[in-house]
Amino acid sequence: MHVGRFERYPTTDRNALAMAALEWCRAAREHDGVNDSRFYWIDPNEIVVVTDAEPGAWGNGSGAELSGRAAKAVFALADLARSTSTETWADARSGAEMFGRAQ
Repeated sequence: MHVGRFERYPTTDRNALAMAALEWCRAAREHDGVNDSRFYWIDPNEIVVVTDAEPGAWGNGSGAELSGRAAKAVFALADLARSTSTETWADARSGAEMFGRAQ
C-alpha cells in the first residue's frame, strides 16, 4: 500500500487539484500489479492518494517504470501541490515474512 499526502499550493484551484489526483489514480490503476488507487480529502487544503499494489509494482524504490500517462500525472500533481509525505505500508503477513527472511 502506497500512501502519499499532498498539500495544495495557496494559488491552486481545489477543482484542479482534485482532477490531477483523479488522473494520477486512473493512470496508476492501468499499471500492472496495481489493484486500486483512490484519493481522499483530508481537509480543504490537503489530499491523500492511496494506491494498493503488489510488492514491487508501484512506488518509490519499486523499480517499476512509469507509463507516460503516469509520469505526466505525477508532474501535473507536483505543479499543484507539495508532497508532504510518501509512505509504503506493508500488511502484517508481508512484515512477518520480511522479518523471517532477516533471521
